[in-house]
Amino acid sequence: MANYQFSYDSKGCRKVFKTYRHQEKIIKKTIEKQLTRQMDTDFAKVKLATRIEVEGNKCYECRVNPPQLPPVRVAFIRDESQVKIVYLTTNIVKADFTHDLEHFLGGK
Repeated sequence: MANYQFSYDSKGCRKVFKTYRHQEKIIKKTIEKQLTRQMDTDFAKVKLATRIEVEGNKCYECRVNPPQLPPVRVAFIRDESQVKIVYLTTNIVKADFTHDLEHFLGGK
């Protein structure tokens, strides 16, 4: 297993972390564990989130199921061992997620 450094975009993750503020640590731990597993298995369940590049990198997405919480869809970029969570939402419908993500990226 590689050692990845995770960071979270405060604006893109604010809504989920505010809604579930008491479970923020659990959500982060679950996301980091899931994404580490996905990156170590060459993105088995990861898809391209949008064609819009973020900070010069492709933006990927995957669904994460934190324990006893609603599932979240995570948009992230990766540069070597640095992983940045760009956007989080509990809206897991792919088309709606992509629309919301592109609106968010266009508004940055």
